[in-house]
Amino acid sequence: MRQIRSADPWSTFLTSGRDDAAGTGSARFARREPPPEGARRTLGPDPSDACRRVLDQLHAAHGPQTFDQIRYGTGLGLLEIADAVELLRDRGLARVEDGPEEAVRLTADGTAG
Repeated sequence: MRQIRSADPWSTFLTSGRDDAAGTGSARFARREPPPEGARRTLGPDPSDACRRVLDQLHAAHGPQTFDQIRYGTGLGLLEIADAVELLRDRGLARVEDGPEEAVRLTADGTAG
């Protein structure tokens, strides 16, 4: 049996995935099909809870918050926050501002609480 040794651990990882016949390596990370047109990702058990927590964090901050600040303040994961912000943006309650870091800000509709 031949052992592959490399100073670069990524190249070792990537080459180990070429033995798909054995069901190892990249076979474990098979590509998923993209969602159908118009389908949304789901937040998890309760998307309204994530939206409420993000809104509460933005109200408490009295100003824009980066995704990391929201993550720290709510305990949510970045994907949950991104999905919640997308829902809030669709409802007209929040907007995302570009800058050195993207920040989420409440709109005039989101400030009435």
